Amino acid sequence: MRALEYRVMESNYDFISHLTGFCRVLREHGLLIGPLETSDAIRAVSMVDLMTEGRIYWTLRSLLVSRHEQLATFDVLFARFWNFQPLPRVKPPPNPSNKFGETRTTGRVPRALALPEEDHESKDTLIQLVRTGASGRHVTSETDLSVLDTQDMSELSRIASRIVRALASKPGRRRKRHRRKGTPDLRGAMRMSLTTGGDPVRLPRMRRVPKVPRLLVALDVSGSMDRYARLFLQLMFAVGQHTKRVEAFVFSTTVTRVTRELSSPSFSEALTRIGGAVTHWSGGTRIGESLADLNTNYDYLLNRHTTVFLLSDGWETGEPDDLAQALRRIQRRVRSVVWLNPLLGTRDFQPLARGLQAAAPYVDHFVPAADVEHLKRLPALLRS
Repeated sequence: MRALEYRVMESNYDFISHLTGFCRVLREHGLLIGPLETSDAIRAVSMVDLMTEGRIYWTLRSLLVSRHEQLATFDVLFARFWNFQPLPRVKPPPNPSNKFGETRTTGRVPRALALPEEDHESKDTLIQLVRTGASGRHVTSETDLSVLDTQDMSELSRIASRIVRALASKPGRRRKRHRRKGTPDLRGAMRMSLTTGGDPVRLPRMRRVPKVPRLLVALDVSGSMDRYARLFLQLMFAVGQHTKRVEAFVFSTTVTRVTRELSSPSFSEALTRIGGAVTHWSGGTRIGESLADLNTNYDYLLNRHTTVFLLSDGWETGEPDDLAQALRRIQRRVRSVVWLNPLLGTRDFQPLARGLQAAAPYVDHFVPAADVEHLKRLPALLRS
């Protein structure tokens, strides 16, 4: 029997306090974790009734680890956290920067915790928590996005270019003359022969020009997505550098169009403008209502030439039926719906969130998107 199993059976055991202490130690070891991240971790663990060690691991890793080089530290400390071994303490770095954590306050988190149950098949501990769901509150704040990391911009630019080319792979109606490829252009040959007195000339050819893709990108900026906002904003900006036929939105408890802000000359300027324009950063999650808003107020952007990218972890506080209905309407109108999920592909991932279950029939592609390596696979998937 694991050490945790002994502790959870004790009447004075408090899992929330134990998790809070784990987050504090992670911060001392260099991870950017503050009250915001700690609150999100508690809320995420509380989202599912029964969570095994594996599920708790990838849930916390997805929220608390922002860089690949932090994984080794997290894995070592998580093993000690789970088995109730002493956690090594270090002096925290001075003045840690965590702008996202400083821009919102968190409400009271329910602390009720039931006794564990035994899963006889997996021999793993199951912890049952009171379901609180994703936050439904609206948080008003102006987020300083200038702290976002831009070191992956060059790689994201290459990925964005390949995404645009993949979506433009199908030929359109417009034709363009080509020296070697395409079908013979008899009319063009006749016109060219007029300049040579009717003598034979080189047979020109015409080929169809690939369609310029139309994209609509909707990014979830609720609290559970804070850790991934920087990556997805960089991707959205990079896509906009390769095609002007892209519309950008962010949503949490409401939806905001940020196409104009994202078209700024530089990424840093785009971040500044978006941070000032959006007042619902790190709020709750109402995916269904937000997509219904898109259907109602921006229906003219949704047509058979549009590919919709939804960037979200799928945690939903609204009704799953509302999400299903909104996605069904979108899918009927557009070319395809692609859902990029940062949790997909992580260890022991299961689509337990109600939003993911409701959306499944109306999404053409579910794509893992926790980091740049995952995003590299996206163009090939879109081309297939």
